[in-house]
Amino acid sequence: MNIFSEINKIESKGMTAVLCIVTKTQGSTPRHAGSKMIVYADGRTVGTIGGGEIESLCITEAINLIDTGNTKMLHYKLVNPEQGDPGICGGEVEVYLEVFGKKPKMLIFGAGHVGKQLSFLANWLGFEVIMIDDREGLISDVNLPELSVRFASLDKFIEKYPDFVANNLFVVMTTRSLEIDVKHLPEILKFDPRYIGVIGSKKRWLKTTELLLNDGIVESEIMKIFSPVGLDLKSETPEEIALSIMAEILKVRNNASGENLRYFRRKRIDVE
Repeated sequence: MNIFSEINKIESKGMTAVLCIVTKTQGSTPRHAGSKMIVYADGRTVGTIGGGEIESLCITEAINLIDTGNTKMLHYKLVNPEQGDPGICGGEVEVYLEVFGKKPKMLIFGAGHVGKQLSFLANWLGFEVIMIDDREGLISDVNLPELSVRFASLDKFIEKYPDFVANNLFVVMTTRSLEIDVKHLPEILKFDPRYIGVIGSKKRWLKTTELLLNDGIVESEIMKIFSPVGLDLKSETPEEIALSIMAEILKVRNNASGENLRYFRRKRIDVE
């Protein structure tokens, strides 16, 4: 199969996969530089970069990359399997891995002050943003000029995309009432997105949880939801709240700690 035809198919269907390219070889190796392989999220592959243990390791790394969207360069020596080398050919090989395909999607419920700022920030950070709000004025081109996809209801969205795949989907509820959240969260949970955040106070979330439990949603499903949403940045303005939400989403997407990166130099360096 032509590898470039497969890439075109993946991008046209809005799918996500990883392209693995052998960028450098030295000595005896299974494949030459330029060899390519595509890895899907379920482990399926198209093409080959040499088979064997090298290919198996690359597939594992590729599947992990789909969650983060990052790139990675792998370097393998094929000398001594007893020391962990994935082969005995005697050479060395470098493989470049890059995620390609559709952008990560963000589904936002509620185009009010926070939802509007969140959509702008998410779009700026490379997300494909989908807005849902039953208030026609708030989802208009005038209010949300950067958006290309918007719906007046979740039903309209599902009607448009009946076979929607929630791979790499992030959902944020910035609605005006918990009744709206309780109505839509059961359906959102069925999508099994990577992230669900719900805006509101602790008291509002406790009431939302109570109503969801009464509706038959099991506690293990409710525990997947982030609420109150966002990192604790003491945010007050819509812009600040949107920033705290995006910070939390990036933390989840990149599987990061979210800890402060600063450090104090503990060893004095004398400069002559």
